[in-house]
Amino acid sequence: MVEVDRETGEVKVLRYIAVDDCGKQINPLLVAGQIHGGIAQGLAQALYEEVVYDENGQLLTGELMDYAVPKAFQLPRYECDHTETPTDVNPLGAKGAGEAGTIGATPAVANAVIDALSPFGVKHIDLPLKPEKLWRLMNSPSS
Repeated sequence: MVEVDRETGEVKVLRYIAVDDCGKQINPLLVAGQIHGGIAQGLAQALYEEVVYDENGQLLTGELMDYAVPKAFQLPRYECDHTETPTDVNPLGAKGAGEAGTIGATPAVANAVIDALSPFGVKHIDLPLKPEKLWRLMNSPSS
């Protein structure tokens, strides 16, 4: 669930719920950390991360000073749960969890923002969903 500020275009993630299945969890704390980190990366991809080149093909976002990475205060408190369906392809019944949070986060946030902007006729927005882009969509003459 997101909120988009009409004055600034800033997106605030109000609620994020994730349920994953990595089979048998050998170390639940490690799995939770992987899920949390993956969600943060997925949110970053949707809202902040952008590789920018100049007209000559020179990379302009080659350092973390130039490449937007979310800070802790920009991330919501996650509501996470899991199901456990052991796999039969290994004796432990474990599956991978490293990418689980990342895969769903980017489209979930993008769809939530598009849904929030639907009163403005928005049906699609190319990533990243930066504030200026969203502000323009909400404040264009056709809105």
